Amino acid sequence: MTERRAHVIRVVAAAFAVVVCLAQAGPARAGLEEGRAAWKDGEYSRAFEEFLPLATAGDVTLQNQIAAMYYTGQGVPQDYAKAAEWFRKAAAAGSPEAQYCLGKLYYYGQGVPQNFEEAVKQLTDAALGGKGGAQYLLATLQLYGKGIEANPVKAYFWTLLAVAAADLPDDEKASATALRDQIQATLSKRQIESMQAMARTWAPRKGVPAQASPAPPRRGG
Repeated sequence: MTERRAHVIRVVAAAFAVVVCLAQAGPARAGLEEGRAAWKDGEYSRAFEEFLPLATAGDVTLQNQIAAMYYTGQGVPQDYAKAAEWFRKAAAAGSPEAQYCLGKLYYYGQGVPQNFEEAVKQLTDAALGGKGGAQYLLATLQLYGKGIEANPVKAYFWTLLAVAAADLPDDEKASATALRDQIQATLSKRQIESMQAMARTWAPRKGVPAQASPAPPRRGG
């Protein structure tokens, strides 16, 4: 396993290892409590069986959970294509977490053909939803013009948000900080001050509406 792939697995696992505990409060639903108990006991195959019908019925939190289990091979055989399929369902429902993970799959070409344009689409939605990892990765794509027109000023803006994001892991925060400083050295004082002012007043998008399912992926360059 390459270091890059191992890193993506760690990111996905960290993003969803506790998602079971974050299911919305409300009346108990058949299978949910059983699945939580099985997960707590380390019986991941049984947890998967309990969660799957709820995910199929449209529970976005559990769609993300099923996707993460397929991605990491926890309770089911590892299958990146199925992970992408379930992340796509949750992403279409407006989940920033799913949009981020699906964007990374398109970025690296895992379970789907590598497609930077589709990565930009998903990562932009996730970045607008406040996901620091998506903001950082989107900044790199914007800086180098992969899947989107190169624009160092906009890339700088995304790095400012990424560095300030509470959910960005320390290693990615260090990389985002280095990228921010790299870009800042190429900008004018006016550009820097303008983007910093925008970043100070920026707030994540709320109430993301459901979206249509993405078009079938095609290879990017």
